[in-house]
Amino acid sequence: MKKISVPVSILSEKFFTKKANNSYKNAMIAIQHNNLVEAKYSMTLQQKRIMIWLVSQIKPDDIDFKEHTLSIKELIEICQLSGESSYKEIRNITFSLIEKGIRIIDITDPSNKREIQVSWLSSADYYQGKVKLSFSPKLKPYLLQLKEKFTAINVIDLMQFKSVHAIRIYELLKQYQDIGERTLTIDEIKECCGVTGKLTKYPDFEQKILLISQREINKKSDIHFEFERIKPSRKIEGIKFIISKNKAYELQNNPVKEIQEIKIKPPIIDTLKEFGLSLRVINQILKDNTEQTIQNAINAVDLQLSRGQVRNTKAMLMTAIKEQWHPEKYKQR
Repeated sequence: MKKISVPVSILSEKFFTKKANNSYKNAMIAIQHNNLVEAKYSMTLQQKRIMIWLVSQIKPDDIDFKEHTLSIKELIEICQLSGESSYKEIRNITFSLIEKGIRIIDITDPSNKREIQVSWLSSADYYQGKVKLSFSPKLKPYLLQLKEKFTAINVIDLMQFKSVHAIRIYELLKQYQDIGERTLTIDEIKECCGVTGKLTKYPDFEQKILLISQREINKKSDIHFEFERIKPSRKIEGIKFIISKNKAYELQNNPVKEIQEIKIKPPIIDTLKEFGLSLRVINQILKDNTEQTIQNAINAVDLQLSRGQVRNTKAMLMTAIKEQWHPEKYKQR
């Protein structure tokens, strides 16, 4: 069946919000437990789009799964299918989500050694032009009442992706965005992308998984990443991802805020780097403190440096920020 690209307007925010009475048009954020993010499964792009939408329908106060009903036409639109055979194909897609298994670490097992094998959907009920979708009950701990260890993704962004592998890489990196980096073995990446036993030559793996994902994510999402090959011997065994906020994305979505941040943060960041702080630590400092608090701490440490009273400038600066030192206090000494 021939597939065509969906116009940008359909994938815009209006696609999800223009009809308040249609739940599928209200989807914005999908939240899932980190164990589900790291689960091992194989999935097509259309299957993944359905699951992203379905997860986004869950409300924070839901205590049980609900059946989600929408027209078959709407489901076809979510999958971005077209052509005469799309009605038949959509049935095959939902049926495969009932058949298709997922391997996930049991959230209730402290040892993280117990594996659960479960399907995504328990049923798909087609009747009079509508379809009613139901989650597999075993997924409740990974999607309901999440208070910690979860990852939130922007549905509108991911619906624009043309590669299911890019979506999976995005989920894995989004989980570690605040940390700023993530290292995974080649086998771990393949398991999460459902290509174990395939792409055995590294150049093929890099081209079809990493580079395609990088182009999609860096162009269409809120995060940006670079990667480094881990090669302890002659063989490349893993990938180190360096993750940051996508400045181009932020500028496009909130240009005023971005201009303000550009004026404020670079001088502080440069100064903190001069003290030997890593970008990950700097990001956390900026997140936890005001600009004035950081600047006061820097000025206080500079006073101590001018008096030759500092043995470890990096450690002193961290203490100064934590304790909110003020330079006026040290001018009097």
